[in-house]
Amino acid sequence: MISFLHGGKNVTLDAGNIWTAQNEAVSYRDTSAENLRAIIAEVESGVPWRVAVGTRYAESHPWLHQIVTSPARSLFFRQFPPSAGAKILDIGAGWGQIALPLAAGKDAVVTALEPTAERIAFIRAAAVQEKLAERMHFVQADFLEVEFQPTFDLICCVGVLEWVPKFHAGDPQQVQLEFLRRMRAALRPGGKCYVGIENRLGLKYFLGGRDDHTSQRNISVFDSALATTKHHAATGEALRVFTYSHAEYLDLFRAAGFHQVETHGAFPDYKLPEIILPFDVPTELNRALLNESIPLEHDGVEGHRLPHQEEYVSHYRSLARMGTAQFFCPSFYFSIQ
Repeated sequence: MISFLHGGKNVTLDAGNIWTAQNEAVSYRDTSAENLRAIIAEVESGVPWRVAVGTRYAESHPWLHQIVTSPARSLFFRQFPPSAGAKILDIGAGWGQIALPLAAGKDAVVTALEPTAERIAFIRAAAVQEKLAERMHFVQADFLEVEFQPTFDLICCVGVLEWVPKFHAGDPQQVQLEFLRRMRAALRPGGKCYVGIENRLGLKYFLGGRDDHTSQRNISVFDSALATTKHHAATGEALRVFTYSHAEYLDLFRAAGFHQVETHGAFPDYKLPEIILPFDVPTELNRALLNESIPLEHDGVEGHRLPHQEEYVSHYRSLARMGTAQFFCPSFYFSIQ
C-alpha cells in the first residue's frame, strides 16, 4: 500500500490497483490511444504482450517496437540492481520497460507513475500477465501534481526530465528544478534517484545529427539561450525541451539539493544502451573507446543507423587519446542523492 496527496486530497492505493487522476493535460503519446487500447485488449485476452506489440509495430514502426520490447532498455538497472526489498518509483513509466523488470527483482515494490491513461493500463495488463501486479502500484497522474512523503529507496526518471517544461508553464529550467526537488522530497534518507537523459554535447549532434526531441539539427547542441533563439527562428515556436552538458546537469542537480552525483556514459544512448561506462573514471571510459568496438551511432528520432560511422570512430578515438571523450557521450545515466 502507498499513500500520497493529489489536489490536496489523501489517496491510499493497494498493491495491484490503478489510481487515475481526472486531468490528462500532460499526456504524451507515441501511438494512438485507439491502437494502445486494442493492444491492451489482446494482452488481457491472453496474447503475450511482446507478441501483441510486435504484431502491430515490428514492421510498421520498428523503432517504437524496439524501444518498448528490447531488454536493452533496462540494462543500467541490471548492471546496478536495487537492493533487495527496495521501494521504487518509476516516473514517466511509459510502457513499463523499466518498472516491469524492476518489479521482477528481489522483493522489490514498484510504483509506476505515468500520466497517459492507456499506458498505465498497458503496464498493469503486462504486469498481470507477468504475475508481477501484486508487487506494483499503478498511478495515472502528473508527477508535479502528486506529493509523496519520503517513501522511496530509488526513484527512476529515464527520458522524462527534458520533456517536463513541454507540458508546464513557466521558465523551463525552473520547471525542471522543481521537478527534481519533488523527486528529492520523495526519497527516504540514503535513497537515490537515477536519471537517464541525452547529452546536448553528444558527438553526433556536433556532426549534424537530429535532436531526439525536436528533430532539428544544429540547435539543441547550443546552450539554452542560443538554442531557444535558433529554435524560434527556425520554427516560430518556443523551445520547451532542454538537455544539457555534463557540467550544466551537475549545476541543476546541486541547485535541487542533490550533492552526490555519479555519472555513467551510455552508448549509443540511454534508450537502447549497448555499453555503459563510468564517466567518473575517465581513464576507463577513454581506454574502452580506444581499444574496444564503439557501438554504432543511431538517429534518436527513428532509430536508423547514421551514415559515416568511421567519422564517429575517428573523433571518439582522438578525444579518448586526449582523455576528454567522456564529455561527448551520447547520453548519461546519473545516480544522484
